[in-house]
Amino acid sequence: MPTINKVIEKYNEVEKLSDAPLTIISDVLWIIVGLIFMVHLIQNRKSLSRLNVIYQGASLALILIIIGYLSFTINSYNFSVDETHWKENTLSPYLNSLDEHNEKVEDFSQLLQAPEEKEGIESHYVSDDQHPIWIKLDTISDAGEKQQTIVESTIVKEPIQKAYLTYKMIEKPISDRYSDQFYYETTLHIPEEYRILID
Repeated sequence: MPTINKVIEKYNEVEKLSDAPLTIISDVLWIIVGLIFMVHLIQNRKSLSRLNVIYQGASLALILIIIGYLSFTINSYNFSVDETHWKENTLSPYLNSLDEHNEKVEDFSQLLQAPEEKEGIESHYVSDDQHPIWIKLDTISDAGEKQQTIVESTIVKEPIQKAYLTYKMIEKPISDRYSDQFYYETTLHIPEEYRILID
């Protein structure tokens, strides 16, 4: 079971991959510049003064250092991990290890439009097959407090008497996209006879 720190570390590896195309292109361009510079240096080596040879040699060394750094950076990328792989193999086991929050739902209604930013609680799912909708809920917390919230959630019909909401929360933010302010794997469980509009 991965810890939150391991989840963050793996996510950072995935994020680094977004720089990979630019790094590869830069490395190729610097290699071309280096080759052109070496050819120029070899062709004109007899006509260069000692001072020019030192400057040209220092410039070539700088180009080789840049090429080496970019090549090392490319070599450090883990191309076998993408966000889907990270979700399935790192985030999912972590979420499965978390306690599930459970709130009784007194009443709920579907919102036909997404709420204003910061007005509702976003939900994230490991599977991209989930299609959550925005729901306005009147809930009762474990402490017995009534509250009204707007939540992005999937809906599951079950043979139950009272509706309830389940979700998980992470310990600390992984990134802006995966914040500890969001819910994860949020599901509104409703009795089978209830009807709700779903796009």
